[in-house]
Formats: sequence, structure tokens, C-alpha cells
Amino acid sequence: MDVHIEHEGYERAIRELAASRGLSVSDGIGVAVCAELERDLDQKRRAAFLERVKEAQAIFAAASINDARTAEEILGYDEHGLPT
Repeated sequence: MDVHIEHEGYERAIRELAASRGLSVSDGIGVAVCAELERDLDQKRRAAFLERVKEAQAIFAAASINDARTAEEILGYDEHGLPT
């Protein structure tokens, strides 16, 4: 398959990338495309992870706390921060 780049700026950038990495022009294009695909995949993974975190936060936020003790009492510290 042949690829023809008719945008002068893109062609220059491809050649610069290939030269700076010691690659052929074809390999330079391949490296750049693979890097972009990996970046897209990382963004999708990150978005999916954040969605799972939001779901977990919603579950914890909806959970009721049936303990009348103060946070200090639960942790076992008095008003001065000393263990009780």
C-alpha cells in the first residue's frame, strides 16, 4: 500500500522525526501512528477507570453510617488528640 503525503509541513515533520530517530520514513510514520494509537487507548483506559472510581464513590456516598459516636470516639482519641 502506498501512502502519499501532499502536505508539505507534514512531510517535513515526518522526515525530521525519522532522521532524529535514525529511522526510514516508513518506519517514522509507523512509530508516530502507533504512538498515537497507544495514546488513544490510554485515554480510553483512563476514562473507564475514572468511571469505575465515580461509581465506587457514589456507592460509598450512599452508604449510611449508623454510628452515633464522633470521629474521635471511633478512632479512639480525645479532644486533645491523645489515645483514650
